[in-house]
Amino acid sequence: MSPRRAKAVVGRVGDDPATALREHLIDAAERLTAQAPITTITTRDIARAAGVSDGVLYNYFSDKNELLVAAMLRQYRRLIDEFQKLIPEPGTGTVEENLASIGGALFALEGEFVPMIAGLLVDPALFHRLFVAIHQEPFGIDQLRNPLTAYLEGEQRLGRIPADVDRGAVAILLMGSTSVMALAAQFMPGAPNVGASGVRAMVDALLRGLRPGV
Repeated sequence: MSPRRAKAVVGRVGDDPATALREHLIDAAERLTAQAPITTITTRDIARAAGVSDGVLYNYFSDKNELLVAAMLRQYRRLIDEFQKLIPEPGTGTVEENLASIGGALFALEGEFVPMIAGLLVDPALFHRLFVAIHQEPFGIDQLRNPLTAYLEGEQRLGRIPADVDRGAVAILLMGSTSVMALAAQFMPGAPNVGASGVRAMVDALLRGLRPGV
């Protein structure tokens, strides 16, 4: 016999009662992370936001941090999905425009994610749990790197990028540069070579190494 649907999720359809309540708790935690520093959120805060008793959380999560990590991973999943949608098709536009667009998308993703990470620095245990989670399936660096290397491979087949260019190295250069820019934007507002202009300058420098005979 399946569990009864709690009042808090009566209006939720498509999930079994247990899944519905678990997702409802993540919804509540996610809303709270947008309203207050994540390290200040308590179990009681989440329970009240979800309209359940405090103990209900422990029926679905081992502790508060597991729930908070689930909420942050959901946010990160959305950022990844948005980034992947912005990868251009090989052969469209110019390589320079496309790499600048990809760099801008990476910078936007990091710009959303870095503040989330920065807020966890005062809680090393929570920071570690999130760091480990985002480097495991179904997440991991390949969620960002693979679409980028696939684009570069397509451009190589079309002859718009030299065939001997190391796609993985180009991807890491783009990802690393935009990560540094996002950190600078977070911790050093007004730093030079950050944002759209910084991405364009980085892509221009990178292309000098991709152009034959340069």
